[in-house]
Amino acid sequence: MGVLVGVCIPEKSKRFLLPPLEMMDLNVELICLSRNSWVNTIENFLKNNQVDSVWVLTFPWFFPKSVLELLDYGFVNFHFGLLPQYKGNDPIFWQFKNKEVNGGVTIHYINEDIDEGPVILQEKIPIIPGETYGLHSQRLGLHNTTLINKVIRKQVAEEFSSLVLEFDGIVYSKKPDEKDLIIDWENQTSDDIEYLVNASNPKYGGAKTTINGLELFILEVAPVDMEQKIIANPGQIIHADAIYGLIVYCSDDRCIRITVTHTREGFLSGVKLFNMGIRTGNAFGRPVDRLETIDLI
Repeated sequence: MGVLVGVCIPEKSKRFLLPPLEMMDLNVELICLSRNSWVNTIENFLKNNQVDSVWVLTFPWFFPKSVLELLDYGFVNFHFGLLPQYKGNDPIFWQFKNKEVNGGVTIHYINEDIDEGPVILQEKIPIIPGETYGLHSQRLGLHNTTLINKVIRKQVAEEFSSLVLEFDGIVYSKKPDEKDLIIDWENQTSDDIEYLVNASNPKYGGAKTTINGLELFILEVAPVDMEQKIIANPGQIIHADAIYGLIVYCSDDRCIRITVTHTREGFLSGVKLFNMGIRTGNAFGRPVDRLETIDLI
């Protein structure tokens, strides 16, 4: 559209961000920002290029008030989550973990409070069953490109009225810590576990668990319908072979198949874990070194 004058990226991200930007041949200046001098670099660029507005996607640092006040049309953040419930730097994880039907994009002006600026627009994007964090992020990024005209029209409108977003429930704003990534086989249902696994793939390397002293991260599971009634403990493997890999009993009397995992030694399928000696009766989430009894009714 001829309105882009520059792209700024953190120095630490240039290894994977610069090559695709250079291939696009945007004919604009590409600026790498260092942590110690990025504020001055941006201030100088805005003044020297008569920039009207800055659009921000996944930027890691907070803009000081002195910078935010430089522009007539402000700083606009493309937030990959539905505000006000899902704030902070990882709304996608919490939307997945909470089994939300929709994710989405909230576009808002940046002020000194995190994700609290006036909202320009918000659009919901359905979370596809089985979709991972990475796939959903990709779809949100592509959807952003369809909103460019809408955002510009709202920015230059003679009268701007921000959207009023109301929510009275829990606000999720913190980055998930290690305990948020651990599978609780005793209390989480098969759906809970599948959504946690997808929420952790690829950003956190999978949902964390242990088996027979081995720490591993599960990257993909699949629901399994068992014809028999099963009596087992949650997290216990009720079937293991070189064809189906590992099938695990869950707390809601349903089963999941472990398809892809990650350990310090590499990426391992459920079949590979079977070949390494994981067997029926072993259990995830607690030390088990003997074959336990599984009753099928």
